[in-house]
Amino acid sequence: MIENSEGVQDRSSFLSSVDSGLVTVREVKDFKSYGEQLAILEGRGMAIENREEAIESLAKVNYYRLSGYWHALRQTERDASGETTPVDQFREGVRFDDVVALYEYDRRLRSIALPHLSQLEVYLRARLGYLLGEIDPLIHEKENLLDVAPARREIWNKFVRICGDSLQRSKEDFAVHHIEQYDGKVPVWVLVEVLDLGALQTLYMISPRRVRRQIAQDMNCTDPQLGSWIRSLRGIRNICAHQARLYNRVHSKVLLPRVTSGRRVESPEIREVIDLFGVPQREENHKMRKTFGMLTLLKYLMNQGGIGDTESLTQILKERPDISVPGVDVSRAMGIPQGWEETRLLSGSMSAPFRIAKVL
Repeated sequence: MIENSEGVQDRSSFLSSVDSGLVTVREVKDFKSYGEQLAILEGRGMAIENREEAIESLAKVNYYRLSGYWHALRQTERDASGETTPVDQFREGVRFDDVVALYEYDRRLRSIALPHLSQLEVYLRARLGYLLGEIDPLIHEKENLLDVAPARREIWNKFVRICGDSLQRSKEDFAVHHIEQYDGKVPVWVLVEVLDLGALQTLYMISPRRVRRQIAQDMNCTDPQLGSWIRSLRGIRNICAHQARLYNRVHSKVLLPRVTSGRRVESPEIREVIDLFGVPQREENHKMRKTFGMLTLLKYLMNQGGIGDTESLTQILKERPDISVPGVDVSRAMGIPQGWEETRLLSGSMSAPFRIAKVL
């Protein structure tokens, strides 16, 4: 592929180059049996200790899904510019069992994170539906009641289209009932149940500021912080839902709690975790964008909202595999700092306030 100035692959330029003969396109790769796949890995230096079990893993999981986990176990070389790139040769001591252990851990990590993310999503649907409906049952149709600044015009127009499409596609009895019995007028507390998480995030963004602030206050953070956390956690939810690799990803940027000018600490339980990184403030965001940081935010929001038991999130962090390959550190890849288990948030000593009753 050819990349444009922003590093994005330009398909049309690529196809033009193919047509003009500037680029040679290879034919599709040959089919490889499980035994041949293992031979390729052995040729690159991976130890296969039990061939029957390895073939069984390939049959259940697929060579290319597992390849996402062995890429981190490859050797690297430095080019003339000083950039480090991986090569098709594994580090000394890499075993097929290491790859399977990484995959299995990541699978369990996703299986635990996804239900928690789903609980948070349901909570957001309920709070948005209630607080917006309290203002006007059809607030989602009334631009003047929402926070639609000129910069959000395109977002608003897209949201209106998504609402119509979502209602038309929905087969839920409650949605069909409202459409048929109320001349298509669907209140916002019904609408929130048919929107996907992306549209729900948009609804939060364009909600009146007092609604955003109320939901954020219930979760002991600011509304800009909560908006950024929802966006990043939505990305993790999509990774989990599509069974993609999670443990060593770097996620979208988030707004972090600060120490204010009056020395008041925002969300001190999160700041306590951030301080463990021991880096300058300008580097904190990158540290929190790793999977550990994202799970920290998820646990915090669930605790603050009284949404559910989050002990399994802490437990899966303790169970990460020990890969005995020089240069491979699962904790580092996940962004887990030293001393995390002693923090209030992750040790289980933090109370879980449930503030909604105060505002009803």
